[in-house]
Amino acid sequence: MSDLMTSMRERTSVLGAALAQWADRSTAKDQAAARRAGHTAVDAIDALLRDLFVLRGRLVQELRQADDTLPHRVA
Repeated sequence: MSDLMTSMRERTSVLGAALAQWADRSTAKDQAAARRAGHTAVDAIDALLRDLFVLRGRLVQELRQADDTLPHRVA
């Protein structure tokens, strides 16, 4: 899971930089670079969503496995 967390941190860093560049697009000298930054931000968000989905799946699986090891009580 640590590889996934490292990936998410890197993608978050890319997202932050791209959003900052996009936010300054109105004063940017290179409008094309600002537009590319916007696309980079969208790509980073998509990648983060994929990572989150994988993380969610792993966590759900671990929770189910942990639940299977608990003694079941009948009320």
